[in-house]
Amino acid sequence: MSFIDPPPATTPAALDTERGLLDSARTPLGGEAAGRPAASRTAGWLRRHALLLAVLWITLAGVVATALSMARPWVGLQLGVVGDQVEVLAVHDRSPAQDAGLRPGMRLLAVTSLLDDASITLEPADLVENPDQLPSYAAWARFYERQDLLARLWGEPLVRLQLQAPDAAPVGIELAPAKERPFRALSNVFWFLFLVQAVSLLAAVWVLVVCPTQAATVCSSLAALMLSVLLTCAAVFSGRELALPAGLFHALMSINHAASIGALLFLAGLLTNFPLRLPGAGWHKAAVAGVFGLWALASALWWLPSPDWASRGMLLAGVGLVFLQMARQWRASAAHTPERTLLRTLALPWGLALAALLGLQEGVLMFGGTPPVAQAWLFGLIFLTAVGAALGLRGSRAFDLDDWAMQALLSLGAGIGTLLCYRLIVATGWLNDDLAMLVAVLLFGLTYVPLSSGVWGRSILRRGPTPRELTSGILALGLAPPGERLQHWANLLTQTLQVRRLGHEPPPAELRSALEPTVSTNGQVLWVPPVAELPGFTLWARDRGGRLFSRGDRRLAQRLSELVAQTIQAHDAYVRGASDERERIADDLHDDLGAKLLSLVHASGQTDPAVSSQAREALEEMRLSVRNLKAQPLPVADVLADWRAETVSRLTAAGIEVDWDATLPDGMVLMPVRAGAQLTRVLREAVSNVIRHSGARHCRVLLQVTEGELQLEVEDNGRGLDTVALARSTGHGLPNIERRVRRLGGTHRFTTGSLGGTLLLVRVPLEPLRP
Repeated sequence: MSFIDPPPATTPAALDTERGLLDSARTPLGGEAAGRPAASRTAGWLRRHALLLAVLWITLAGVVATALSMARPWVGLQLGVVGDQVEVLAVHDRSPAQDAGLRPGMRLLAVTSLLDDASITLEPADLVENPDQLPSYAAWARFYERQDLLARLWGEPLVRLQLQAPDAAPVGIELAPAKERPFRALSNVFWFLFLVQAVSLLAAVWVLVVCPTQAATVCSSLAALMLSVLLTCAAVFSGRELALPAGLFHALMSINHAASIGALLFLAGLLTNFPLRLPGAGWHKAAVAGVFGLWALASALWWLPSPDWASRGMLLAGVGLVFLQMARQWRASAAHTPERTLLRTLALPWGLALAALLGLQEGVLMFGGTPPVAQAWLFGLIFLTAVGAALGLRGSRAFDLDDWAMQALLSLGAGIGTLLCYRLIVATGWLNDDLAMLVAVLLFGLTYVPLSSGVWGRSILRRGPTPRELTSGILALGLAPPGERLQHWANLLTQTLQVRRLGHEPPPAELRSALEPTVSTNGQVLWVPPVAELPGFTLWARDRGGRLFSRGDRRLAQRLSELVAQTIQAHDAYVRGASDERERIADDLHDDLGAKLLSLVHASGQTDPAVSSQAREALEEMRLSVRNLKAQPLPVADVLADWRAETVSRLTAAGIEVDWDATLPDGMVLMPVRAGAQLTRVLREAVSNVIRHSGARHCRVLLQVTEGELQLEVEDNGRGLDTVALARSTGHGLPNIERRVRRLGGTHRFTTGSLGGTLLLVRVPLEPLRP
């Protein structure tokens, strides 16, 4: 098993590029839909467009709820129970109640028809949010009967309200209710419940779009859909001014109950599949769903002995099923620390919310008490639960979100913020409806751009390396020698995905047959198959354990793999072409120029020894150039042996005694071609200076090669260094030495040696290659 530790964070050189690389995380890989059956393609289409469908559903739910609420006659009163009386808490501006002179603090005693003298005395029970708070079906029937009568009276052209101001006698006030409730008069409870259902559904569907293949995300979306249905119904009957027709009220209540149990069943399904898939036969799930379906039908038709057996018992059983699945997950995840952590962070807020709903609502009612908080506001626990679960899962990012989803969220936030700003301005009463909306759009628009830019910068743009850094890393990998590409590839993957660990061991069994980057079912492992000559990598813990791998990470890894393969192939093709061209040039030099120089050496050997000598030197230089053009890295020992043979031969031929001393590193080490060629010419020029200018009879050459450096000393016992002559020299030998040493990143120095002559010291960095 082999592991590569993640490298320290570095900033690659800045190179200009387009956004295409990062944007590829939002582009599906080609060929994913090929060959799939029609049902699978339909399911894929629904998942891809789930967010759009959710927005359409929320819009439809909002239109239906608003239409049902606004279609009711309106007086303009906000009523509440004070003591045992129904009291006017507020009077809306520009309403029939304000025109008739009603004031907050007055008690509403009765409502009387002016057409048939039908009358009803108001009771505190008339203002309960729904009949779930009543103890028996008889009480439910009486409540519906009174609601039906109040709704009929409230809708008559002219109605008499019997009211009593504090410390005053009762008075009768006649007024004509408006035929429709204006949009601005919808209650805060209505908008609160609508906002909760919209946010909950969008959050769940968002997760479905990002993680479409997980059964848990499907259950989460369906649970949120059921929650949207029940909250839409609750928004209509909880936000009513006084009454609804009995048929409409009961229909809304029946749908509310069925959706409540549906949400609990799908929440139990979520816990069946997340964080671990629990075993269980499919018929078990169907049987449970069937039992609860029949239970909901019996509750709607009042076939059960009392509400305690109907809606309350059904909800308690559903909550019990959720807690049972929590307990099963807790037991199953005992040996899985990450899954146990996910379960803890998910189950804690949901468990507390369900316990609070039971304790503050259904539990109190079953024991004959009165809930301390209105049911509509208790639904706010759902919103707080979603926020708590999101904060709890922040450390693991169990459901990762794509960049485009963040853009959608910011756009949704702009709409919600504008609506809230509008409601606040309307509540002050300073401006009319049209002007209030215009001011809200202007005020929120001025703050939205900098706010969204800050959120975008913190949550998206700072997630990983920039496009320039990625491009730099890809180019560095492609241009690196083959032996260094593996480490470059590991560095690139680590810096891009910020993984905690990566290695070469085989991936999980579910990923071994994958031919492209694939994420494991639990999102903890990303398998990147071999790329070009590079081996495959198994990556663990996205963002160093901060979140799980997502589809966007898989697509990004796929795009990186493609670009790296293309870069390596292009570089290798360039290297092969350059090598072929060098070999062609070397062959031409050897066959043409070499043959002519050799002929010149032989032709002038007897007639002009000087020309023959220069031709021989030119032939040697040409052969060295040809050798370098075609050469591969050679063992250091072989290079030094060639240097020794040539140096000793030349100095001996010139009548100079030679001492040669070379120290080599242990093992087989290869000399880079470029370093070998430059140092060969440096040594050759130094020996030529000894022969031509020193007048020496003795020369000592010292070479010491280590893992990181080469030291060369050439010393003679000649006339020594003439600094004045050296400064005035117009030859090319010494400048050539300086230039060649500088090219290798080394240093050189001429000084007087211990033998009394000139000493050349050369020191160059060397990176020997191991075979």
